[in-house]
Amino acid sequence: MSANYQPLPTSEVLGKQRIVDPDLHPELTPEDPAIKIMRDFRETPPSTIRGDVSVSEARVVMKLADVPLKLVVNGSGEFVGIISLKDVLGKKALATAHAKGTSLDEVQVKDIMERPNQFPSIHVRHLANVRIGDVVETFNQAQTDHFLVFEDDENQPGRTRLRGLISSGLIARRLHIALESNARARTFSDIVHAVHGHFE
Repeated sequence: MSANYQPLPTSEVLGKQRIVDPDLHPELTPEDPAIKIMRDFRETPPSTIRGDVSVSEARVVMKLADVPLKLVVNGSGEFVGIISLKDVLGKKALATAHAKGTSLDEVQVKDIMERPNQFPSIHVRHLANVRIGDVVETFNQAQTDHFLVFEDDENQPGRTRLRGLISSGLIARRLHIALESNARARTFSDIVHAVHGHFE
């Protein structure tokens, strides 16, 4: 190695050490720019899964990884949908298998995922002019738990790519509020299933 490099001073670790807590985010209000609540994929890569993976395999993978949702990609790595742990654990896969006349093992992630056009979306350049409260109102009116954020794709002029995600659950935790779209218990039956941990 170059003579310009010097070894760092080291010391022995004595006793038990407390692990540092992550820096706490400052309190947010509904008046803050919506971009402050976006999960930016430039900073934190998303968890992904291929659409041709079986639901049975996805169930195992998502449980082991302890992730509530994954972005679904095709063979080219392009974003084609979102799959949640609730989807793979619930009755959606069974209903799909029944409708297609196949076994549950033949149902793939792409068969039960939610597609991009099922979510509200916005270009990242507009987020600075949108308040968190505006996003909250969008969640309260739309039957969705996620908000997609896109940006221009510099490698493909005229096209966009997924830049980030805004989660209603994250907003609820950060603002200490309840969003109407979170519950989704529209009937007494839904409420009973939610209480007992069952998902449709």
